[in-house]
Amino acid sequence: MFSNQDLVLDNFVKKTSALPSWISGAHVNENQYVIAVDSGLPSDTFNVLILLSVLPKDALTNVEEAICSFSDKGFPVSVWTDQRFLTDELVALLTDLGLAEAERNATMKLESDAIKTVSPMHSDLFEIKKVLNADDVRSYAAIFQSLFEGSPEKEVLIRLFDQAAASFSAHPHQQWFIGLLDGKAVSTGCLIETDSSYGIYDVMTRQEYRGRGLGSTMFGYLLQRIKEEGKGKPCVLQASSDGINIYRKAGFHEVGEMVVFE
Repeated sequence: MFSNQDLVLDNFVKKTSALPSWISGAHVNENQYVIAVDSGLPSDTFNVLILLSVLPKDALTNVEEAICSFSDKGFPVSVWTDQRFLTDELVALLTDLGLAEAERNATMKLESDAIKTVSPMHSDLFEIKKVLNADDVRSYAAIFQSLFEGSPEKEVLIRLFDQAAASFSAHPHQQWFIGLLDGKAVSTGCLIETDSSYGIYDVMTRQEYRGRGLGSTMFGYLLQRIKEEGKGKPCVLQASSDGINIYRKAGFHEVGEMVVFE
């Protein structure tokens, strides 16, 4: 049976591995210690190494080899680890390989029967729809890419999502949603289902449309879908310091911490 922390980790692995499964040239390598997700493009957003346990000293080479496989191609990579797995030896290795701690996110959980019913935002102009085709993928991607204006990462993400759109196939365990304001895609949200949980990800709003409650409406919508369709599975997510109070108010409680190196 999964611990609360392992529920979050298991869902995050599923989410991180999902998009590359659509893309030509991307692949996922896994052993008992780490999962390496390679998008085939120079993106530390989608080139990810996830630790699955505390590494014995003789297994640190798994991490070193995985990181070097990216650096040999000139690709950046981010390393994600549950705080439980963070050891002095691991930190020393990542430092030697040129990576430094970039952020920490609280891992959080809410039982589905504790999800509060949220009144939808009343607006004839705002609607939420599920991503169902390649054009919807591109609309979703445009919001994601808008977070990287002025960065070389944006051009990489355009290439990545163009490939994803070309090979898009709706999957019941990975659901993307876009929020439309007066017909324009302005917000996003994502649900990932595993055998044991639902995960909420990518709740984003275009900069120029923030402060109108659109992100909160998307978040509430995702929670209601879990409450109605989630088969009693708990909901998990990761929260930055900026968003943690929103999730606490919704009933989520902290179960651990995820540490990111870049």
